[in-house]
Amino acid sequence: MTPGAVIAVAMTLNELCTNTTKFGALSVPEGHVDIAWALEPQTQRLHLAWSEKDGPAVHPPEKRSFGTRLIETLGKQLKGDVRLTYEPTGFVYAFDVPIASLTSPAA
Repeated sequence: MTPGAVIAVAMTLNELCTNTTKFGALSVPEGHVDIAWALEPQTQRLHLAWSEKDGPAVHPPEKRSFGTRLIETLGKQLKGDVRLTYEPTGFVYAFDVPIASLTSPAA
């Protein structure tokens, strides 16, 4: 991974972890987070999904916070698609980026 990609992914995961422990599924004993990822060889894309379950009731925020803007921007920085969903069962973050945005050209 390129240094910029590492930083973008690390900052996104840090923000997701911070938010879930403060407000989301991991703020209650019965809550949990499912993380799934896959490399799609045909489309040359990385898919990552963060799904919170069994936490407090989830509602879309009335205004976009710094953290929300951060995780949206960092995904787009990697030429990816980002989707934030406030499902009744929990918050879902989906990240879909071209593998080429994550890797350095061969030297």
